[in-house]
Amino acid sequence: MKSSATRSTTSKSAPAVDCWDISDRRGHDPRPGAAATIDLDFPGAGIVVGESASAHHLLGLDLEPHWRLADHWARAADLTAVYESNDARRLRATAMWRLHPCGGGGRAWQAVVSAQTALLQSDSILAVTSTFRAAPGDAWLWGTCRDGSVDWQPAVTTDATCVLLRAGGARASVLVAGHPGEVQRIETRPRGGHTAVTCWLFSSALEKGVLLRSRVLAAEGPAHGDEAWATAAAASFAALPPLLTT
Repeated sequence: MKSSATRSTTSKSAPAVDCWDISDRRGHDPRPGAAATIDLDFPGAGIVVGESASAHHLLGLDLEPHWRLADHWARAADLTAVYESNDARRLRATAMWRLHPCGGGGRAWQAVVSAQTALLQSDSILAVTSTFRAAPGDAWLWGTCRDGSVDWQPAVTTDATCVLLRAGGARASVLVAGHPGEVQRIETRPRGGHTAVTCWLFSSALEKGVLLRSRVLAAEGPAHGDEAWATAAAASFAALPPLLTT
């Protein structure tokens, strides 16, 4: 595909929306709060929120080494990149990182991920991972969206659709939520002094001509009252209509 120039457009008649600030292949979230940036050449790092070793890495797209950035563009609240694999899977993955509204004095982002293949059949498994530096006082809650609310538990549950990092000290708490019915499972695991929250996408074989799509949400907000704003964010995200696929 011919690479398009990076662009950002808004309609003069439409209400103002938050837009990525774009410089080459890097995007910056202009909303108030800690610096939040993404480098499309390093999709696994995701949206880097904060500075240096204490930064969170939100909504990184886990790709094997044999991938290339084939195209990218920005439009209003969406920053999109297309990655093509050079391995036997011949997978084409599109990641759209979207600035997402969030109440409770916080910020949120979506990763909308799609997969296609040029082969008659291929392995479709992808993952979106957020990584947090472990710190004293941190605690985790596991939540399952049910009937417009969230049932939170202090221990791992197999049917969880979201997790909430309740940060110790003065740091913000962070929510990671998979859209019910689109994310296969959520798991946490240690990763070199950090904790990684991985949302696994797609489980079936992918056929030529088929498009798979899935969404993951990350949100940060005040530690005080975090269960309330996290419940509202996860429940409203779960209520979004299904994505169109072909």
